[in-house]
Amino acid sequence: MISHVLFAIAAVLLILTYIYAVVAGNPVYSALSMGAAFFLTSFLFVLLGAPFLAAVQVIIYVGAMLIMFLFIIMIFNLNKEAAAPVRYKVSTIVSYILIMLVLLVSLFMARGVLKMPGGFTVVGFGSAENIGFNLMRYYVLPFELASFVLLVGVFGAITFVKKRTKI
Repeated sequence: MISHVLFAIAAVLLILTYIYAVVAGNPVYSALSMGAAFFLTSFLFVLLGAPFLAAVQVIIYVGAMLIMFLFIIMIFNLNKEAAAPVRYKVSTIVSYILIMLVLLVSLFMARGVLKMPGGFTVVGFGSAENIGFNLMRYYVLPFELASFVLLVGVFGAITFVKKRTKI
């Protein structure tokens, strides 16, 4: 029962963080809100019994994509606001407490202190073996196309940076 309540809370928080990522006026706040959403998505994977997918979510999206977004924001200096003194609102403190609670429950579930009820997940869901099998058997072409698009994006970024420095 507790897993269903945690799932509902995480899902609502996930929707709210994505909404804030879209409506926030400051691009840094949008990127940080996206990071919180990525962590909540990995928490949902932990709740569903897929720790491999949760780890991949954190490594790829938080470790690579979010850092890339923040790096781009800092390079182009999109944050035009002057540095103001830090003021903590009640909503900020509550959000920190909720994030710590989600991380604490994730840690307990990963260590096996909290158990999921039977029948909540499909056997083999989110395992590295199942993902690799399906990826290389049924989704080879989309996987290779995605890697090609990423490669073209890297070359485009390099070309963009080279042209900017020559001007």
